[in-house]
Formats: sequence, C-alpha cells, structure tokens
Amino acid sequence: MTQNHTIRAQIEGMDFTLFYDYDQLQAGKLSRLTDSGRIEWFRLRMECVFLEPLRRLFYIRSKSFRELNSDTQRPYTYFGIASFSILLNGVEALGSFLPPLNSGNGANRDRFVGFIQAYMEPWDITVGGTSYQTNYLPDILWRHFRNGIAHGFVIEGGGIDPDADATRHLVVPSGHLEIGPNIFFADFLAAAQAFSRDIDSTYRVSFLQRFRDVYPC
Repeated sequence: MTQNHTIRAQIEGMDFTLFYDYDQLQAGKLSRLTDSGRIEWFRLRMECVFLEPLRRLFYIRSKSFRELNSDTQRPYTYFGIASFSILLNGVEALGSFLPPLNSGNGANRDRFVGFIQAYMEPWDITVGGTSYQTNYLPDILWRHFRNGIAHGFVIEGGGIDPDADATRHLVVPSGHLEIGPNIFFADFLAAAQAFSRDIDSTYRVSFLQRFRDVYPC
C-alpha cells in the first residue's frame, strides 16, 4: 500500500483504509480476511464513506450543512436535493445485499423497494390523493424521487419539505407529494443499523455472495 494513506481500521491484525482500491486492488488484504473480517470491513466502510457523511449533510447544526445550504451568502446554495438523492441511492445499495439476489431487468427497483419493505415499515404504505398513477409510496419514491433526480435533476410531481417531517409525508391540495427529508433520513439510519446487526444472524450466506460480487477478493 502506498505510504501516507490514512489507516481507518484494524481487522484481524491488518491495517485498512476502508477503500477497496487500496485495501484489495493494491494490497490484496480483503482476500486474507475471514468471512467475519469481510463483514466487519463492510460495516466500518459503510459508516465511514456513507452514514457519517450523511449525518453531517442532514444535521442542521453541522459545519457541512451550514456551508452547503446558505440563503445569506451569494452564490446561494441548497444541497438538500443532492443529499436526498444520495440517501435514496443508499436505500437501493443496501437492498442489493438482501435476498433474493435478483439480476433481472427490474432488479434495481426490487432492491430499493425490498429494503423499504424489510426495514422501513412506516414508508411501506399507499398514499392517496396524489397526481401519480400509483398510490404505493415505495414506487413513488423510486420512480419520481430517486429516478427523477438521477435522470433529470428534478423531483417529479412533488418535493422534500421539513414541514412534512412530523407526518413523514404531506399531500398538498394540488395533489403534489411532499416528503419529510429529515424523518426519512432518521428512519433510514435506524434501518441501516438494524440491517448491519442482522447480517450475521439472518443474511450471512447471501450477504457474502453479494459482497464477493461487489468487492471481488
């Protein structure tokens, strides 16, 4: 491993950066870990590269939040939509580690919806009165929020609004759907932590199969 890369973890007597290219492609260390060590590496990596950065993006008092969201300094900045897009991609990514490991044309949608069904029960509901053709909230979030932002930088037929945090979602008189971004993040964080705890007891075999696909070692 090239010198001066930050060591963020020690697992089974080896130092890790938690970056796949340094840890495996350059040093071959994931190949030398046991299955339990690989699970631990994934947990630590998820915390380092995804969960903790997201906390700082959503926590209104964090320095990162203040720097990225400003109505008082020009140019004006708002990072909420980008943060929510990252968050929705995280739902899909963690869902890819749940069985069944679907490789069909609808795999990405199934992974996204599957994670919500398994770990985010308050969002696994139908919502009436919107302008969408479907009332199933996970499909709305997938098609019109996740895909809308990713493919056109727009939330189709709705938006995110902290005013909806108290009830998780809010349908305004025009039929537009507002999602509470902060409560969605809080529910996702709890879901991610529950999933992490369940890897050993519930998903060990399928998780390791998916791990080897994503992180060849």
